Amino acid sequence: MINDFRFAFRQLWKAPAFTIAAVVVLALGIGVNTAIFSLVDVMLFQPPNYVRPAEIVQLFSQDKKDPKSFRAFSFPTYRDVRDQNTVFSGLIAHDDLIVGLGEKGNTRRSVADIVSANFFSVLGVAPIYGRAFLPEEEIPGRNLRVAVVSYLFWEKHSRDPALVGQSLQINGRPFTVIGVMPKGFTGLTSVFSPEIWLPLGVYDEIANDSTGVRTNSLADRGLERLMVVGRLKPGLSAAAADPALKGLAANLEAAFPVQQKNQTFMTAPLLAFDTSTSPGDTTPIVTIGALLTAMAGVVLLVACLNLANMLLARGTSRRKEIAIRLALGGSRGRIVRQLLIEGFVLALLGGACGLLLGLWSSDLLVASLIAVLPFDFVWLSGPNPTILGATLTFCVLGTICFALGPALKLSRLSVIGDLKQQAGEDARRPRWKFLPRNPLVVAQVAFSLALVTAAALFIRGAAKAASVDSGLHTDTTFLVEIDASLGGFDEKRTQDLYRRLGEKFAALPGVEHAALSATVPFGLSFVKRDVQLAGVHPAPDSKPATAAEGRAFSPWWNSVGADYFAAVGLPLLRGRSFTERETSQPGGPVIAVIDETLAKKLFPDGDALGQRIQFPIRPEATPENPANDSNEVKRGETIEIVGIVPTTKTRLFEKEPAGALYLPFARAFHSDVFFYVRFASLREENEVATADLLRRTVQDVDPLLPVLELRTFAKHMDGNPQLWIVRAGASLFSIFGGLALGLAVVGIYGVKAYSVARRTREIGIRMALGAEGKTVLWMILREGLAMVAAGVVLGLLLALATGKIVSAILFQVSSTDPFAFTIAPVVLMTAALLATWLPARRATKISPMAALRTE
Repeated sequence: MINDFRFAFRQLWKAPAFTIAAVVVLALGIGVNTAIFSLVDVMLFQPPNYVRPAEIVQLFSQDKKDPKSFRAFSFPTYRDVRDQNTVFSGLIAHDDLIVGLGEKGNTRRSVADIVSANFFSVLGVAPIYGRAFLPEEEIPGRNLRVAVVSYLFWEKHSRDPALVGQSLQINGRPFTVIGVMPKGFTGLTSVFSPEIWLPLGVYDEIANDSTGVRTNSLADRGLERLMVVGRLKPGLSAAAADPALKGLAANLEAAFPVQQKNQTFMTAPLLAFDTSTSPGDTTPIVTIGALLTAMAGVVLLVACLNLANMLLARGTSRRKEIAIRLALGGSRGRIVRQLLIEGFVLALLGGACGLLLGLWSSDLLVASLIAVLPFDFVWLSGPNPTILGATLTFCVLGTICFALGPALKLSRLSVIGDLKQQAGEDARRPRWKFLPRNPLVVAQVAFSLALVTAAALFIRGAAKAASVDSGLHTDTTFLVEIDASLGGFDEKRTQDLYRRLGEKFAALPGVEHAALSATVPFGLSFVKRDVQLAGVHPAPDSKPATAAEGRAFSPWWNSVGADYFAAVGLPLLRGRSFTERETSQPGGPVIAVIDETLAKKLFPDGDALGQRIQFPIRPEATPENPANDSNEVKRGETIEIVGIVPTTKTRLFEKEPAGALYLPFARAFHSDVFFYVRFASLREENEVATADLLRRTVQDVDPLLPVLELRTFAKHMDGNPQLWIVRAGASLFSIFGGLALGLAVVGIYGVKAYSVARRTREIGIRMALGAEGKTVLWMILREGLAMVAAGVVLGLLLALATGKIVSAILFQVSSTDPFAFTIAPVVLMTAALLATWLPARRATKISPMAALRTE
C-alpha cells in the first residue's frame, strides 16, 4: 500500500499541469460542500452548549379549548410549577428584552436575557470568572442590580478578569458585573447570544416600553411574560412526564380559576434558533439545510464528472503502460487499486485546499450576516473534528465518483490491441448507439443547467426584493431611531423630549416634514393588535366568521405623530389626519386612521369613515389583570375611525396585506421611535453632513438621548435582514451555478481539445485530401453542439424539477419563470459554444505534412 502511494505521488509529480487542474477542480467542489456543511452543522447537528441537552424541554401553557393557542407564564405560576412538579430536576424562567448598554449619551442597543437565579445551574454551566445569581436576586421588586456577561462581551473589553466587580450602565442605571460565561455559551439558543444576563428581580425596573406594552409588577399573577424551560429527571421521557403535568395544571386551575382558566401544560423540545411562548417548527430550517446540501452535492458531482473525463483522457495515454502491466502478470484488481489510490491522493490534495476555501467562504457569509443583526452571533470559526471528518468523507466519496469508473474501464483493456496502438491514435470502443459519445460531459451540462437556472430564479427574486415598493414616498427622507428609555428617561420626560425634538427637526433648513412613528416598515420589531367592530361581544367559545359576528382581525399596529402621513408621502383617501394636540395630549378623543385593507375587512359593504372599532375584551380580564396591553386605549373602549389611507407593505415576506391601524402617539406611547425627517432634496454627497446635522440636533435637545440608528430610508431598506436572506440565497445559488457552469465549460473544452489532439493525424489526412478549414471547423463544432444539446434537453427537465423544489423559498418568482428558463440555457450554450470553438479553430490550423508525421 505504501508503494502504491509513492507511485501515485511520482505519477502526479510527472504531470504537474494535470495535477494542478485536478486539484483546483476538486478544491472548488469539496470547498463548497465544506462551507455548506459547516453552516448546516451549526443549524441542525451542533449540540447545545449545556450539559445533557436531551433532558432539556420547554414547558408551554396551552388552552384546552383552543389547542393552537398558547401563552406565557407569570412569575407566581412559574414558582408554583417549580415547587410542586414531580418531573423536573430543575425549572428555569426567562424573558428576552432590549436594553441600552453604555454611558448616557453613548448608549447602544443590546439583547439581555432576564432569568431566574437557577438558570446557569440547571443548564450545568458555571461562569469562568465570578459567580452566578443568588436566590434573593430573582425576587420581584428587589432590584439588586447585578449582571453576568457573555464571553464575547468580555472579549470586547480586552478579556480583563478585573471586569468582574466593575460597574456597567444598563438603561442608564449602574449594574455590577458578577460573572463571565465560558466561550461558546449562548444560553438557550444556538449561535444567537444575549450579551448580558440579568436576574428576574430587576424585571420591573429594567423592562422598557419597546413594544408599546405597559407591564404590571412581575409579582402579579396576571402579568404573563415568562418562558419556562425544564430539565427532566434522569431516565424520564417527555411522554412519561405528560400525565403529571396535566394533573398539576388541573390543580392550579382549581386554585386560580380566573387566571388559569382552561390552561393545561405540555412540553416540546427546545428549538435551537427560537424562543417563543408557543411550540415552533424546525421544518423550514431542515428544508433549507437539505436544499443547500443537495445543491452543494450537485456541484461536487459536476466536479467529479469533470475529473472523471480528465482521468479517462489521461488514461488513454497510459493504455500501453496498463497493457504491459497486465501482460506481465499484473492482476486487474491490482491495477484498479493503484488507479484508485492515485485518485484518492488527488482528492486529499483537493480536500486540503477545499477545506481552507470552505472555512474562509463560510466565515465571509457569517460576517455579512453579523453586519445586519442587532445581537451577538457566536461563530467559532476554524476546523473542528466534525468538519475535518466531513471533508475526509467528501474526499472518499469524490474518489469513488471520479476514479472508480475510469479505473474499471482502463483495467479492462485489450492487451494485444493496446500493445499495437500507436501514440497518435484515438482508440474507439464499441458503445450503445443511443448513448451520447461523451455521456459524462452531457451529464455535466445537464446538472450545470439546473443550477444555473436555479441561480437565475433566485437572482430574479433578489432583484424584485431590492425594488419592493413599501408604499411610502421616502426618497429624500432620513430615519433617526431613538429610545429614551434606554437612557433611563421616564414616560413623561420622554414625551416632552420627543415633542421638542420633532419641532427642532421640522425647523432645520430644507426640511419639509418631520414626524415620529413607533415602527418602521421592514424593521426588526413589529406589532399586531386584534381589532373588531365596536359593541360586538361574541361568546368566549364562539368562532365568528365575519366582522359583523365579532370576528377580530390582526392589523399591523403603529402610533404616529401629527405630521406622519405627510412625512412619509401617504395621502389620505378619505377623512383627516391627527392634529398636534391629539398626538401630544393623552386626554384627547380615542381616534384612529386605518388603511384600505382593514377598512374592507371590517366594513366590506359600507364606508369605514366615522365608524367605531375596539380592542377585544379578554374573558380573563380582572381588576388585578385588566388585560390592557394597548397602552392608553382600554380594551372595550370604542375607537372612532377619522381617516383612511392606502395600504403599505410592512414585511418583505408578507403574502397578503394584514391591514394597518394608526393611533395618535399620545394614546399609544412607545419609547423606541423613528423620526422621519423629509428634506426637499437630498444629494448623496451631502448625506454625511446631513447625518451630522441631525445628530447635533438630537444632542442640542438633550445630550443624553441615545441615537440607535441614523441613515437614509433607502439605506434602511437596503440593509434589513429580510432582504439579506433573499440576497444570501441568490448569492449562494449564483456561486453554485457559476461553479457548475465553469466546470462544465472546462469539461467541454478539455474533451474537445483532447479529441482534436488525439485526432491530429485524421484531421491532417482530411485536409491533405482537400478538406477546407471551415469544413473541419464545422465538423468539430457539430460534434460539440450535439453533445451540448443533449445536455441542455436533460438539463431543462432537471431545471423544472429544481424549480419545483425551491419554489417555496422563491420571492415573488414563478418556479417556471420564462426569463430564468430563457437566459440560463442561452448563457450555458454561449459558453459551451466558445469552449468548443477554441479547439475547433486550432484544428483548422493543423499542417497536413506535420500531422502525417505525428506518431
